[in-house]
Amino acid sequence: MSLRKTWSAICSAIALCIVFPATAAAETSAAKGDVEETPTVDDLGFLLGDWSVERIYQPGTENERIAAGDLGCKKALSQQFVRCAFYFERPEQPPIHDVVFFNYNEIYGVYESLWLSATWPIKVLMRAEPAAPGASLRWEADFLIEDGVREWVRSEWRLGEDGAFTRRVEIRTSNDPAGDWLHWMDERAVRK
Repeated sequence: MSLRKTWSAICSAIALCIVFPATAAAETSAAKGDVEETPTVDDLGFLLGDWSVERIYQPGTENERIAAGDLGCKKALSQQFVRCAFYFERPEQPPIHDVVFFNYNEIYGVYESLWLSATWPIKVLMRAEPAAPGASLRWEADFLIEDGVREWVRSEWRLGEDGAFTRRVEIRTSNDPAGDWLHWMDERAVRK
């Protein structure tokens, strides 16, 4: 046997020893459901479509306010983002109009959302660690607001079995020395 044929046979044997068991193991894991899929923006596809939304600000307090509005979400920017627009009419005030871009950032390994609001001139970048299917997403952010005060926001999103989703938002600021979280808002979105 020539050196070339011998070398070719050795390479083929090595490939079979490495590739076949790895492929078989991957197929076995996939069949058992053990494979963890890489997160993508498609994981946020449940947002796509049109929604009726109810927000309850400062729930359970004497300052509780309820707003009813709409939410529309679609893919954007070459399918790399989900763009959502919230719209709420308010009596004797300008309407609430928020635009949010959601994506999965592979570099940082987190979901991101960039919130832009016509009623609040601060843009907010929130991040959420990937979660197991069916688990809630926990978003977090911190940023400066007026007069050098820092605000922290955490938000938990849950997808219900009925296809609706809820969002609970808590905030705190650097003005609160105890660092207590305030239950700021509950939101429920139901598909139209």
